[in-house]
Amino acid sequence: MDNNTIVSEFTNMFRLNNKDNRQPKRFILKLLQDSASFLISQKWGERSLLNDINIYTRIECFEFEKINSKKCSNIEFRLCDILMRSKEPLPKLFFSKLGSSIRDIESLDGNYRFSFIDETQYKRNKKRRHSLNDEVYVFLDSDNHLLIPDHEIYTIDLTVLTPDKSSAEDCGCNGKKGGCKPSKWAEIFVCPDKLLESVKDMTAQRLGISRQIPVDPNPNSLENA
Repeated sequence: MDNNTIVSEFTNMFRLNNKDNRQPKRFILKLLQDSASFLISQKWGERSLLNDINIYTRIECFEFEKINSKKCSNIEFRLCDILMRSKEPLPKLFFSKLGSSIRDIESLDGNYRFSFIDETQYKRNKKRRHSLNDEVYVFLDSDNHLLIPDHEIYTIDLTVLTPDKSSAEDCGCNGKKGGCKPSKWAEIFVCPDKLLESVKDMTAQRLGISRQIPVDPNPNSLENA
């Protein structure tokens, strides 16, 4: 479902097309997206979206470059002999108590999965004698760039849940950077089907409106049957 469709469904469902109730389409879309983000973040924290494969975006051969670790803004990584940083930031992600909505990070051949960690975990693991010998850690920086400490790796594949699918599809080496992009209204509205009705109801609450109950054109039909 694209953005235009979800807004049309919502305006028709709540009768927002007449001049008394009309709301700007962009405003409605923003509220729908905010509601979807809230519910998706909540469900991500409950681990209940891991099997909804259709809502995820695959980014292939996401590229990294070596940087001077001493200039890294993250203190924990300044002593690394090797520090790799993604050339591009990831698109907007969802966040919950479990962290960001990165589902999988793996090698290009798919045979090795990396461990996604935060600074506290990295610091704790660093103290273990052989924890860094057989594991490769990936860290999400505050600017949405990925960091790989202690290993010289230039490309990875990853699967993410993002409200900005078109930007995510442009991140990898097969992306169409600089090419034609769909209009805002033709972009995919990212939301699991099972949450769509809840998203609409939450948006309606924010607008202070309720579903319109259809009026029976023949209310006495049962009595006369």
